[in-house]
Amino acid sequence: MRITQIRTRQVDVALPAPFYPAWAPSRVETQIRVAYVRIDTDAGVYGIAGHEFYGAEEQCVARVARDLVGEDPLRIEKHAGTLRFLWPYFGTAVWFVEIALWDILGKVAGLPLYRLLGNVRDAVPAYASTGQNRTPAERADDARRLRDEGFRAIKLRIHNETLAEDIAQVAAVRKAVGDGMAIMADANQTDVHDAPFPGPHWSYHRALETARALADYRVEWLEEPLPRHDYEGLRRLRAASPVPVAGGEVNQGFAELERLLLDGCYDILQPDVTLCEGLLRTRALATLAHASSVLVNPHTWGDPLGTVANLHLAAAIPNTSYFEVPHDPPAFPSAVYQQTLKTPLVVDNGMVQVPQAPGLGVELQDWIFE
Repeated sequence: MRITQIRTRQVDVALPAPFYPAWAPSRVETQIRVAYVRIDTDAGVYGIAGHEFYGAEEQCVARVARDLVGEDPLRIEKHAGTLRFLWPYFGTAVWFVEIALWDILGKVAGLPLYRLLGNVRDAVPAYASTGQNRTPAERADDARRLRDEGFRAIKLRIHNETLAEDIAQVAAVRKAVGDGMAIMADANQTDVHDAPFPGPHWSYHRALETARALADYRVEWLEEPLPRHDYEGLRRLRAASPVPVAGGEVNQGFAELERLLLDGCYDILQPDVTLCEGLLRTRALATLAHASSVLVNPHTWGDPLGTVANLHLAAAIPNTSYFEVPHDPPAFPSAVYQQTLKTPLVVDNGMVQVPQAPGLGVELQDWIFE
């Protein structure tokens, strides 16, 4: 079997209402922009993958094709070395190529990827990952609706100027759902200090004060409370926090995530296979984390195929507690987010089933690679 062609496509998906991301105050999003890659072979088997559009995908795939066309697609470790060599030039745009190779391998083997990677379970506990900063009353109503939809966990964005405002949202949701839903809190502080957006910009003391306040509401974890490279601050916060500390989604590459693990920065690592050197390296990171009693709950806010790839990882390893499902209706409903897939993922009674077809187990709409 040999690779004959590698193609990429940019797709824009319109959102049903303006979306105001908590991590980028003052910005309004009206669409989702994603990038897809397809690798064809002379055996008629092809692999697909995707991630959030960064702008370098077309140039990246053209360069990757120079090395991979004519090669055996099943030599994934070899090709991952090529992608690591190109990574400094194209950034995270390279890693969806590795995932598409895994899709081919799964199809050749006749197995879904999670069974090749570890096969711990067929379904994973899911949480509705909201993305906007809404009022306590609005989020309380949202939580009730999400509970009725079948979710048993919700992640809130706490990105207000004051601690009192943040805690008011969490308190309202806890009162609305009682103990019927798990609650996570995301501060989105990992790169706001360097981003061209207004605050809030947390200090170590704000992060610790928040963690202590969240403990009263039985929050599962506090996510991204400090800048992503503040290793010492994160280590100190984890040691002092009464609630677990999570993060790592925007740390790009195995080395950064390994340092977060070895420095004891997080109770829960949140790598994304589209950012952390693909499935090979992220699977290895999960093994190291398990040996240190650290959970690995993959990040998935990028594109639907990236979400599916991360779900396969979560189902393959023993140290995942929850899986992220981007879902914040009416502006960012999961059904719209996943409309490029022929068969979207669904949450049933708090669980998301892993696709059972070979490879990633899902297919893109035909029009994307016509």
